[in-house]
Amino acid sequence: MVDVRSSHARRSVRVLVVDDNEDHRLLIGRRLEEEGVEVKTASSGGDALEQLEGVDLVLLDYLLPDMSGLDTLRAIRERQGPSVVLVTGMGSESVAVTAMREGAIDYIVKDSSYLTMIPEIVDRAWRHHDLSRRAGRLQSLALLVSEAEDPGEVLREILHGAKELLDATDCVVVLFDKDDVSVVGTSGAMSDYPPSLVDRARKVMESGVSTPSNDDFLVPLTRGRGESLGVLVITSEPDKPVADQDVELAETFAAFAATALRRSRQRELERSLITQLQDTLEMRRDFVNSVSHELRTPLACISGFSSTLLTFWGKLDSDTTKSSIEKIQAHSEDLARLVEGLLDFGKVEKGTFSSVPKEVSLPEAVEEVVGGMKPLLGKREVKVAVPELVVSADPDLLKRILMNLLSNAAKATESDGAIGISAEQVDGSARVDVVDDGRGLSEEEIERVFEPFWRSKVSVKEAQRGAGLGLTLVQEYVHEMGGEVHVTSVMGEGAKFSFTLPLAAGS
Repeated sequence: MVDVRSSHARRSVRVLVVDDNEDHRLLIGRRLEEEGVEVKTASSGGDALEQLEGVDLVLLDYLLPDMSGLDTLRAIRERQGPSVVLVTGMGSESVAVTAMREGAIDYIVKDSSYLTMIPEIVDRAWRHHDLSRRAGRLQSLALLVSEAEDPGEVLREILHGAKELLDATDCVVVLFDKDDVSVVGTSGAMSDYPPSLVDRARKVMESGVSTPSNDDFLVPLTRGRGESLGVLVITSEPDKPVADQDVELAETFAAFAATALRRSRQRELERSLITQLQDTLEMRRDFVNSVSHELRTPLACISGFSSTLLTFWGKLDSDTTKSSIEKIQAHSEDLARLVEGLLDFGKVEKGTFSSVPKEVSLPEAVEEVVGGMKPLLGKREVKVAVPELVVSADPDLLKRILMNLLSNAAKATESDGAIGISAEQVDGSARVDVVDDGRGLSEEEIERVFEPFWRSKVSVKEAQRGAGLGLTLVQEYVHEMGGEVHVTSVMGEGAKFSFTLPLAAGS
């Protein structure tokens, strides 16, 4: 006996018997039902076309009252209906050959033994139909996995395909992303699935080994190097055996799901990298424009005052000559600081930036910087309250930190405003605060203030000088010397930039 309810099917085959002879319909139907096949009958081609829904296989007689078997076969093919086995009379093998060319998957001749052979023919035809069905479904899913953009859509299609081809009651993907767990299923929401399912799925993911049980089957979704993304859970009727080909098919669906997720994440990464690259290019353009302007300004001033001195040398009074030379010197120092900052930033990006820490008197360093920046600070009041603290720092970097922070504070403060510099010992470090009474910073500006090339809307609008690197370098300088830097601000009440440096040994 041939068992048409084999593990290939996992359910009864549904067959439509089409024959205008009532006795033949009765005999064929009874023979197939003895083997557990679900049978429907039709007496004509038109009747058959109306009953195709839910049918797996059609046993189609060649001679029908309204249309021939071949015409009925063609109509079934046009509707992409079930597979067809043509039943012919004695001596009509040529008709059978034509039927095979038209799309029938088999034929049977009505001889004395055909009723005995029908279950075997149906089983063979069903296996062919089931294989074609699975292959077509898998092919469509493979195309979807390679082309679809929406990972949720792909997962749902994969799960529905697994549920259909494995005759499962439910199919679920449990995804693990660090501490986050998500469940995608063919029905229900995450709350509908018990925590025990997630716990079992986590164990299978960690082991990387497929685990069948009495009523479900768990398959890890693995990607490169054996790393698992989650687990495919296939639930079926209790105590239903899991055949070897079903295990292979389940692993195929798990591979589809893993591929879809991997490609989705790869696309997200690519989009993120493209966005970052575009942002970087935009910043670079802004940087080039800003630096070009910053270089041009002192160079133009140096050139202008130098040209004046050369043209009118001996005709200018001593005060004008001295003033021109001082301005040339000031702009030269501005240019040197800008170039120095650009070189430092280049070293930071290459990872070659370094410092040479020494014991440095903090109040002396502050006093030297404040004194040297008096022309820039103008009439702004600078309140200094720095106790005798000795820090371990690179003297040049410490000066650059203070100069950048004071320059930033001067830009934010009105010409008659005030700037404060204070320091105190905090645990094993010295904390320095530079405070201004300017307009302050918004929350968005606080988040971005240390980004390279970034400049606030106000500084751009007011055409304030700067390449957007000063505070970035402050952060890098402080980190290089083992400290931390942060900013606090309230809009309308100014801003406070604070940085820490380790105290020298013995301080």
